[in-house]
Amino acid sequence: MLINTLFLPLCLASMMLIVGTSLEPRSFTPLLARPRAALVGLLSQLLLLPLLAWLLIGVFQLSGALAIGLLLVAAAPGGATSNLFSHLARGDVALSVALTACMSLLAPFWMPWAVQLQLEWLGSPARFQLSWLQSVMQLLMVTALPLALGMLWRHLGRRWIQRNAQRLKTFASLILLLMIALLVWHNRPALQQGMHLQAALLVTLLAALALLAGWVLARACKLSPAEARTLSFETGVQNAGIAMLVAFTQLQLPEAGLVALLYGLLMNIPAFALLYALTRQPAAVRCTPSA
Repeated sequence: MLINTLFLPLCLASMMLIVGTSLEPRSFTPLLARPRAALVGLLSQLLLLPLLAWLLIGVFQLSGALAIGLLLVAAAPGGATSNLFSHLARGDVALSVALTACMSLLAPFWMPWAVQLQLEWLGSPARFQLSWLQSVMQLLMVTALPLALGMLWRHLGRRWIQRNAQRLKTFASLILLLMIALLVWHNRPALQQGMHLQAALLVTLLAALALLAGWVLARACKLSPAEARTLSFETGVQNAGIAMLVAFTQLQLPEAGLVALLYGLLMNIPAFALLYALTRQPAAVRCTPSA
């Protein structure tokens, strides 16, 4: 039980702290410099991704942990890995970083309300074990607060952070791998109940649809190709750890948390497929990030 209620929050807080060391106040300026791209990016995560989750729930007549897991993933903020994908795909990296940070700050307030509302739409008896305010405070402790502390750490010890940036990233990766391994081991009985194959197919499909829909929405709103690439990855690459935290500790639904865990692992398959497709384009038509 301590793995879900103590170790998972500590791991997430540690990773968010390290993410914060790569941010500065000016990291948020793309949200003001390119408001249309920022607005489309926020809407793609706050509205478009949940709509895709509901599309799958309706088409496949899902209920229970599978449906709740998809809703949790769709309500979670974008993952920091999206910044790497944007960089490799020659997207707008500054916009990607700004959107990821902004959604991480919004998530503590957005997720408890949005998830509980959608659970009621789903007709699920699942309820948050804490009040909305208590849920917000818990999420703030593992997302926004560590992010802000990481930014403060960078401000006070810039030289040390710059010298050890790669070590910090490696440490964050090791924490992530350890967290995944322990969660899989601790919750292995649920993985043996037969739902994992169906869940794997559904989360992979959701990720693929999100990547495509993010691109289509961005181009429909006349954003640049670089911005469209970024919004594609921002929509499809989610912070599954936050979804797991809500499932394990606030809803106490480990099966839904495992759906989120599968998303965190399998979303990389369509993401790498898209990256491969984008980087195979001739150099002459590749787009550099917007100024």
